[in-house]
Amino acid sequence: MTAMLEITHLTLDISGKRILDDVSLTVEKGRTLALIGESGSGKSTTALSVLGLFPNNSVLAATSRIALEGTDLPIRDDEAMRRHRGTDISIVFQDPMTCLNPFMRVGGQILEAIGRKPSARAADPAQRMYELLEMVELPNPPETARRYPHQLSGGQQQRIMIAMALAAEPKLLIADEPTSSLDASVQSGILQLLKSLQAELGFSMLLITHDMATAATLAQTIAVMRAGSIREAGPCRQVLEHPQAPYTKELMNAKKGLTGLTAAAARIRPDEKAAEMHNVFFSYPAANFWSRPKPVLKNISLDIARGETLGILGESGSGKSTMSKILSALAKPDKGSVTLFGTDVSHSTRLPLALRRRCQMIFQNPFGALNPRLKIREALLEPLKLLKIDGPDAPQKLRQAMLSVNLPVSYLDLYPHELSGGQRQRVCIARALLSEPDLLICDEIVSALDPTVQVQVLQMLRALQIEHGFSMLFISHDIEIVRRISDRIAVIYKGEIVEVGRAGDLIANPRHSYTRKLVNAASMLMQQLA
Repeated sequence: MTAMLEITHLTLDISGKRILDDVSLTVEKGRTLALIGESGSGKSTTALSVLGLFPNNSVLAATSRIALEGTDLPIRDDEAMRRHRGTDISIVFQDPMTCLNPFMRVGGQILEAIGRKPSARAADPAQRMYELLEMVELPNPPETARRYPHQLSGGQQQRIMIAMALAAEPKLLIADEPTSSLDASVQSGILQLLKSLQAELGFSMLLITHDMATAATLAQTIAVMRAGSIREAGPCRQVLEHPQAPYTKELMNAKKGLTGLTAAAARIRPDEKAAEMHNVFFSYPAANFWSRPKPVLKNISLDIARGETLGILGESGSGKSTMSKILSALAKPDKGSVTLFGTDVSHSTRLPLALRRRCQMIFQNPFGALNPRLKIREALLEPLKLLKIDGPDAPQKLRQAMLSVNLPVSYLDLYPHELSGGQRQRVCIARALLSEPDLLICDEIVSALDPTVQVQVLQMLRALQIEHGFSMLFISHDIEIVRRISDRIAVIYKGEIVEVGRAGDLIANPRHSYTRKLVNAASMLMQQLA
């Protein structure tokens, strides 16, 4: 096989800290290399290095070399690298909503990408744009092209990003966690799309992922990365079936740790309700005089018992996060009633401090949830001050909070950027638990974490729940995680609850067609590892 991309002895220091240590990789023409590893291992830094994107305070070792089709890339010359970015090499990022311009229609953004590398195919740019939209299997290209990013679902946004990346017919496509925030059915569709497009167009792909099933679906070779260095590399099946490095074995066995999450039902008090929603409707306001409000939730009814974990399963754009905002009184429903601990909160977004203290939320992106200018100590102290529960024992509370989430007390004096993704998420959990809540809302809190850290965070969360007795609303698109962490599961589809049941029973015997679709898609992904 001929090499499309060769990374040789890539060594990078940032602010005096070794981030990449003698990394060497090869991506063959027309094939896929999956680079897997935990959060903070250096996967994305490696990918950005291929594009010559380095922080200002970085030092690249003289031995570092990156070649495309045998020709060295001028990675130390930013001006020269601009000729390769978005042309010979394209990238698809993890979160399309942060990459797409919210003020531009998606068709215009694809046209911009087409303009970077005019070709015979792009003699008529508009027609080429429609061809790309068809290629990524989006319906009604003319209508889709007129939409803004917020008018598309997460899966559709990711397909737009893929269309933009392929507009210049790149030789190498870098896919950086392209499906980690998508539900099982959409994830399966995106993976199959990438696979078919690669077969049709013949580009090579560097896939960055922490998901073994994703790697097994797309990649022919795998490299396992930890702490900035390659620990193991080889053919996909060989690495997955006969891992040699201890860390690879740890990744392969990570999901087995979820079996320890089977619950202690004795903690649940079914006659006491932490939260209830009855016949709730919600719509986003009309964007302008000529448009109509956009319905998001339709006739939602559910309840969460004291000590119970209710899992919410659904695709991107189904209304999961909107439901959590209404349940925590961060948004008001158009119709219906919402009750927190017996108090009607349907018409208020300013809860009494005592009630706000009892309901806390943990968001998906811990880096976005923490103020980068505040040290961890200040970030934890801030909610105590806002809730007026900071007293002379506050320093001791902070220390106990850090220990409860298995973090050293010394981390109180660090900034968020000095922690890994899993460590930042533990800080967010500690912050939410400082007020001793009775209801914890977890919105996709482990979707961006690698399997080993996912299991650690979930085991820790379950242990804390058993210790403190709080209820949880656990939102996720990962069926296996929801099944293990939840007592009951509610499936939401297009703003409606289509099925509710005991976790094991619902996954084993799904009744609604959409639930069956999710379960089947997840099973197909898991079969890649079988």
